[in-house]
Amino acid sequence: MKKENIDPDLSPIIFDSTVLSNFSPAQILHVLRRLYAGRAFIGRAVRREIQVGSASTCNSTYLRTRAKLRAVNQAFQEGWMRSPDDEVNPKDEVIELRLSMEYRKRFSPGESEAMAIARNRNWIFASDDGTAKRFARERGIRVTGTLGILTKAVKSNILCSSVANNIYAQLFEEGYNFQLPYQNDISSHLNP
Repeated sequence: MKKENIDPDLSPIIFDSTVLSNFSPAQILHVLRRLYAGRAFIGRAVRREIQVGSASTCNSTYLRTRAKLRAVNQAFQEGWMRSPDDEVNPKDEVIELRLSMEYRKRFSPGESEAMAIARNRNWIFASDDGTAKRFARERGIRVTGTLGILTKAVKSNILCSSVANNIYAQLFEEGYNFQLPYQNDISSHLNP
């Protein structure tokens, strides 16, 4: 695996669908844009998951999903979120394909592809799946999730802590399963 020396604050980030699903309904995708514009990526498998979710009209759950993910498609069309370069070194493509196939024994195609790319390119993997995040960390992949991104947004003065707390509470009420206990205040997750 190639390991580039990248400032963690400037590293590319590749999302699985879980984080995008949390930021879209909360109508805060603009936070991702401000934090990661030009270095936010969605793999082909996640893009397919988004397209399937936004094209389906079977029932109200799918309609809600379609509305939530429409913003992700717009971000993709605007270009601040994009697919990893298709013109990668063939050797890297083989490594990423091998890793993705290995990871698919345990995870969805979207998570597997994102972890493989993150590992090979030394990018950040953004997911809210606790099992996938543990698995990634065990393999030396840098990870974050919704809570980490909200915390970074507060530290970067993109969100004030009261707005971040409201988003945090809203996600909790909607059934988001935080890895850490909900404590009614995002400031408890900020480092001094």
